[in-house]
Amino acid sequence: MFRYLAICFLVLSIVGCGSSLKTPVRSPDPLHAHLGNVTVALVYQGTNDEGEKFVRPYCTGVWVSDDQILTAGHCVEAVARMDKKLEEDDPVDPVGNPVHYIAQVEVPGAGEEEPSAVHFGHVEAWDEDHDLALIKASSGNIPGHDKASLASEIPGLGERVYVVGHPRGLYWTYIEGVVSAYRTNPEVGMVVQVSAPVWFGNSGGGVFDSSGNLVGISSRLARAPNVSFFIHEDSIKSFLRTLEERKAKHAELQQLAK
Repeated sequence: MFRYLAICFLVLSIVGCGSSLKTPVRSPDPLHAHLGNVTVALVYQGTNDEGEKFVRPYCTGVWVSDDQILTAGHCVEAVARMDKKLEEDDPVDPVGNPVHYIAQVEVPGAGEEEPSAVHFGHVEAWDEDHDLALIKASSGNIPGHDKASLASEIPGLGERVYVVGHPRGLYWTYIEGVVSAYRTNPEVGMVVQVSAPVWFGNSGGGVFDSSGNLVGISSRLARAPNVSFFIHEDSIKSFLRTLEERKAKHAELQQLAK
C-alpha cells in the first residue's frame, strides 16, 4: 500500500494536454459547480534549473468555513518537512507552517499556464493519527468560495460518489466512483473505500455524495486498480469538534485571566 498520495508528488511536473477545439462547452451543472467552488489546490512555489519561478499543485483541500480549509495531514506534513529541510524520520509539527493555495478561478484556460493569483494561510491544526489537517486562510486574501457541509447520512454500498482533485498536476479533475466498502484501518481508523481512478494529487480532496455533501477526505491508495481510501466523516467531525472545544477552553481561560 502507498502510505501517502502526495509526498513524492511535490517533485513531479505537470503534463500538458492542450487543445485547439472551438466547440462551446456547457457550464457545469449545480452539483459540479459547487464541488469546484469548495475545492482548492494546495500549491508549491519554487524555482527551476533555469531560475524561472513555478507553481505546482501537490494536494487538494476543501473549504469547511469562511476561512478554513480541510485537507489530509500528510499534505501539510510533507511541505513542513521540505520547508524545514527535515528527513522522513525526523519529528515534525506542521502547525503554524505557511501553506499556499489557489482557487479554480485562478487557473487560466486549460490549466497549462501559471495561476493568476496565489493565496496564503497557515496550518491551524494537525491530527497525525487520523491524517487530517486544518488550514487557516489569511484574512484579506481569501477568494470567494462555497462551503462544504458534512453529510447527515453516508452513502450506502454501491452508491455513486464524486471526487475533485488535481491528479498529476491536472487542475480540477472531476471523477465519479462508487462506495466499495466501509473499513477500519489500523493506522487511521474508519475509512471509506472508493472505487474510482484517484491518484497522486487527489490527497486532501473530498469525496462527496450526490447532494454535494462531504463524506470523506482522500488519504491513501492501495496496490490494486481504482482502490482508494478516504478518512471517514466521523473522524472529520471528531477532529473539528475537538478543535472547537480547545478554542472555547482557551477563550475561557483568557477571560478568567483578565
